[in-house]
Amino acid sequence: MKKSYKHLINWFCMALCIIALVGCSTNKDGQSNSENKDTSAKTATLAFPWSPSGLDPHSGDSWEIMRSGTAETLIKLNEDLTPGPWLAKSWKQVNDTTWLFQLQENVTFHNGKALDAAAVMNSLQRAIDKNQGTKNLLKIRAMEVVSENELKIETTEINAALISNLANPGTIIVDVESLDNEVSYPAFTGAYAIKEFNLDESLIVKQYEGYWGEKTKLDEVTIKFIPDGITRLMALQSGDVDGATDISVDNIEVLEKGDRFDVLTAKSLRTHMVMYNMESPLFKQLAVRKAVDALIPRQEIVDSVMKGKGTSAVGPFSPVVPFGQVNKEQEELSIEQLMQQDGWRKNTDAMWEKDGTVFEATFLTFPQRPELTVMAEVIQSKLLEQGMKVNIRQVENIDDALVNEEWDLAMYSMLTAHTGSPYFFLEIFYKSNSSSNMNHFASQKVDSMINELHQITDTEKSTELAIQIQEEIEKAVPHSYVVYPDTVFAVNKELEGFKALPIEYYYNNANINRTY
Repeated sequence: MKKSYKHLINWFCMALCIIALVGCSTNKDGQSNSENKDTSAKTATLAFPWSPSGLDPHSGDSWEIMRSGTAETLIKLNEDLTPGPWLAKSWKQVNDTTWLFQLQENVTFHNGKALDAAAVMNSLQRAIDKNQGTKNLLKIRAMEVVSENELKIETTEINAALISNLANPGTIIVDVESLDNEVSYPAFTGAYAIKEFNLDESLIVKQYEGYWGEKTKLDEVTIKFIPDGITRLMALQSGDVDGATDISVDNIEVLEKGDRFDVLTAKSLRTHMVMYNMESPLFKQLAVRKAVDALIPRQEIVDSVMKGKGTSAVGPFSPVVPFGQVNKEQEELSIEQLMQQDGWRKNTDAMWEKDGTVFEATFLTFPQRPELTVMAEVIQSKLLEQGMKVNIRQVENIDDALVNEEWDLAMYSMLTAHTGSPYFFLEIFYKSNSSSNMNHFASQKVDSMINELHQITDTEKSTELAIQIQEEIEKAVPHSYVVYPDTVFAVNKELEGFKALPIEYYYNNANINRTY
């Protein structure tokens, strides 16, 4: 009996020790495990293809930060692409080059600091200093704090697109001092605040309780960065994520077969295109660019690759916008005549050859938009039929590859009217001195026309000039515009409020909710 009693005492003591150890265990934030787990929290997980390299809002990662729901700009674009109030609740034009902005009241950054005119001015100044593209878009000469919630902006010249350009993610408002704090994340003003960032893996955001506007319906959202389209689809099907952007059109039928998912589509402002390296020995000559452009089977790509979810492209801008109403002139010369203009001749193998060298080009593509690789394969096949050999090479980061690697032509995709106006795309892709002019197009006439466009405030006249600029650019064929794709997202039916919109900034927002 004593042995049995001692045995029970030993087991009882051991149990107490285990309970004590469990009760004392903590996570890296010093919270107990029981405290750390909130079973009542409403959460969701989304899959995006692009991973930011950091959280600096005035770098090339500004779009990804905006899409996370953590950051805001002075202006927000409505669904019809008209500019509306956001951090700026109103504005007025004082004269041709001066604007007065009235800021929202009772707005705080995620670190609790109040947003005022001085903070906005400091953030915009940093955006201008850090990014030449932002500087070119805003054309700000000076800023002045008029009062706590009033900011005056003076431009170097008439900038008709200033208001819409202030919706550009490159103008995100941030507490500048928070960017220098190595132990915390940047302090933005959005409905969500950053909780955790894991490079190339995920960004976790949580509800910001001090938000000035409508509170989020979810407590936390995890955004997973999954560049491969098939992997995004598998994550959705397995339940690892609740929603995914940029779904391949090939996967629509698979998702629509069951009753678990909603497939969301919308006409987009995006253009899929082929870029020509105008410094490449193969594509320096206009005749060769014209030949390749004429061989691209646009309607076949819309029908077979896009499954009808898109429209054949004739210029950089979708016909959704008025300045996208351009006509493409048909090439009068045959492929043979064009190639022979540049000294190419067919050899005995029916391949084009010049100075003893067979036509062989490097064609870049990338995995984040899987349909582009399929398009490249279709174009590759058409060119081979005509005696041009093209080698497709997929790269992880297309922008880096275009700058740092050797290439002849490349698939590219761009939201060309993301501020609801033609200025941004024309400015960064076709101005001779733009760092984003990656295929080295240069035209003094186009430069001059773009400069003039910035100063036209009359909408009809600016639309007319924007079309003329496109016609002038098309004479040089720096790009082949292939298709205006529809935006395709997919979500678990438990997820509400996630929309596919023409504009691609506002993916994660306060209206997203999860039903159980």
